[in-house]
Amino acid sequence: MNVYVSKNGKVSLAVGEQPKDALLFAPAKKSSTQLVQEDLSAWKISNSLIQERFTQATQRQ
Repeated sequence: MNVYVSKNGKVSLAVGEQPKDALLFAPAKKSSTQLVQEDLSAWKISNSLIQERFTQATQRQ
């Protein structure tokens, strides 16, 4: 797996030692479509929990 580095707004293949302020990252083994679907699924679950709890909190007894 390749590791990439972002330095001064430019992304390149990381080779050798990198400066402390460089951002190192490796690409995910998932496609961008899979990542978006997972993010959307997590958002839907979170949103439904918030709505459910808000409804419970505002119910009159």
